[in-house]
Amino acid sequence: MKYQSSNQGKGILLVLLASVMLSMQNVVAKVILREQYLFGHFQVGGWIAPTLGNSLLVLMMRMLLMVPLLAFFVGPRLYPLLWRDLIQLTQVNRLGLLGRIVGSGIFLFLSQCFMYVALGNIPAGIAITMFFTYPTVTLLLTWLLFGERPNWSTGLGMIVLYCGCFLSIPAPESLKTANLLLGVGTAVTAGIAFSVNVVLTQTCSQRFNFHPVPFSLANILTTLLLSISSVVTFNYIPIIVKLFPIAKFTVAPGMWISLWISVLILALVTVAGYLLNNYGILLIGASFSSTIGSTGPIFTSTLAWFFLGEILRIHQVIGMLIVSISVALISFQRINVQTQ
Repeated sequence: MKYQSSNQGKGILLVLLASVMLSMQNVVAKVILREQYLFGHFQVGGWIAPTLGNSLLVLMMRMLLMVPLLAFFVGPRLYPLLWRDLIQLTQVNRLGLLGRIVGSGIFLFLSQCFMYVALGNIPAGIAITMFFTYPTVTLLLTWLLFGERPNWSTGLGMIVLYCGCFLSIPAPESLKTANLLLGVGTAVTAGIAFSVNVVLTQTCSQRFNFHPVPFSLANILTTLLLSISSVVTFNYIPIIVKLFPIAKFTVAPGMWISLWISVLILALVTVAGYLLNNYGILLIGASFSSTIGSTGPIFTSTLAWFFLGEILRIHQVIGMLIVSISVALISFQRINVQTQ
């Protein structure tokens, strides 16, 4: 009993640290896309503007660094049969699974692109709070697709969560600016895309019993291929460049070194978050870890305040807390349903 309790404590600590790391990646991404004052004194960041094209570029650079780390260093240590499982995806009887993994990667790619745009235009804490509407969309999708109808308490939690999101939105007079509208809209869209990714991930895990390590690698490989093809298409095919100028990246010649260093930090923080979360899940389970993960908006806001001096109004803080608590309660409710 003492050993089990010790493992649970370690698992909770690991998942909390994972949430901190994954929140830190939001702060790093914000620094890349918008000039900031570190600790209120040191001017850093703003290497590129928070446009769609630049978001695609950052995503591609990040994936170029993450894929080798996971494929050759981290992944095989976590799961020695990593490459065997990936090769088996090419078999005819695994094509259905492969299609779901590719679909999941597509929506992960879309979610990441929209999230970078959001982080560059609104405070990091608000962006992540809006993003955390994704559990409610996931519940609705699982109801429509799998018949898992939410009960009345879960429905109430969803309503409270959306009230928290409404409180988190900047003051009405601020919404006259296009950047805030763009930021809020892209953060919510990122959450919707991520919810589809979650549903597809669930089907791969439950229906096909596919291990999370090869799934994660296949997922980010898909994201890498999509980001590379998008950057090439929107920047080097003349007719596409003319039709979609907003999707073209723009980097000043003297900014490349700073940009690569920042993206390297972003990739390392993200991999650390994934590792800590995976080890934590082994000890306490996915459902419990997802509940702890609802601390994301709180950690993101705290880190953005500590490093960047971002200050939220009281109604935004209350809204952020409501969202975090609502997500936790919805997750607990799902745990109770699954264990009955």
